[in-house]
Amino acid sequence: MIDLRQIPIILGGLYYGYGPFLVVSSLLLRGLFYGFDSNFWIISPLYGALSIFLWLAHPWFLKQSPRKRILVCLSTVSIMSASVFGGFLISGHSLTELKVVGITFMIQFIGICMLSYLLEEIKQNDFFREQMVKAQKVELASHMSAAISHEVRNPLTAVQGFLQLASEDPEIQATTRRYINTAISELNAAEHVIRDYLTFAQPSLQTVEKFLVNEELNQIIKTLQPMANMNSVEIITVNTEFGYISGDRNRFRQCFLNILKNCIEAMPDGGTLKLHPYVKSNEINISVSDTGIGMTSDQVKRLGEPYYSTKGKKGTGLGLMVSFSIIQEMKGTVKINSKIGIGTEFLVTFPALS
Repeated sequence: MIDLRQIPIILGGLYYGYGPFLVVSSLLLRGLFYGFDSNFWIISPLYGALSIFLWLAHPWFLKQSPRKRILVCLSTVSIMSASVFGGFLISGHSLTELKVVGITFMIQFIGICMLSYLLEEIKQNDFFREQMVKAQKVELASHMSAAISHEVRNPLTAVQGFLQLASEDPEIQATTRRYINTAISELNAAEHVIRDYLTFAQPSLQTVEKFLVNEELNQIIKTLQPMANMNSVEIITVNTEFGYISGDRNRFRQCFLNILKNCIEAMPDGGTLKLHPYVKSNEINISVSDTGIGMTSDQVKRLGEPYYSTKGKKGTGLGLMVSFSIIQEMKGTVKINSKIGIGTEFLVTFPALS
């Protein structure tokens, strides 16, 4: 009888983490339907070892490239089939039974190859579909942001100008002057938000220059230190290596101001914010990690989407939208790892300059 159980067990274990469950289920069904004969006791230890391997390898497997994942599947089924063949050979099975095992191995090898390739194609298509939907959302939000920002900015500029003129009138009362100054301060805050929208809508770099990453990060930390102190957050910097990148210095500062500010706000009861820039493989890596409330995998996936915020009604998601847009414009990448109750890490990578 041709036994093809290894195909669903290996694929289900490596891709979805169901290895031990599938192994135990298959062994029980095999014993119930065909009895606990000598063949059962030959394959049971092998399948037990397979379940442990699948359980341990699953997290590592998902982080590999599609080609490497397919190779791991093929290697696993080859080793298992060779082990089963060896066990049958040692136990003195007939040549006919060994031929069946050999045919089974070939079918399983071809089946694993086809199905793992199909799974990778499905995963890749899903990824491209998600990226396309996200890109369409970002493009729509970008056009809306540019249009609204320009329309709102003009009347705000006029209002601000008239308020400044009114505040310079020597005949107004002190209370009125204080109200006018408060209004001007709020208009400046609104102007800052509009600049963020315009940065998101038009992320092109204004001034491209070579600058030292560590110096800019130290300047950002000095700016945010008062906010960190107010929130009982300790900022730790690990400046082990120095590296240069090319880009817009001001946009770089804006990008990391937004990221670090989000990290501080994610620690309402205080905590530690760690900043670690380092050079690796001709790249500048900047790790920003906090000990905050953390995020679910669904929240991490939605970060940077238009108008999505983990702060509920208190946030708009604009800060990280702008940051991700700047990183992309500077030919960088960002990876986010987060666990609820443990914290979040942003790993931003830029091409390094010599």
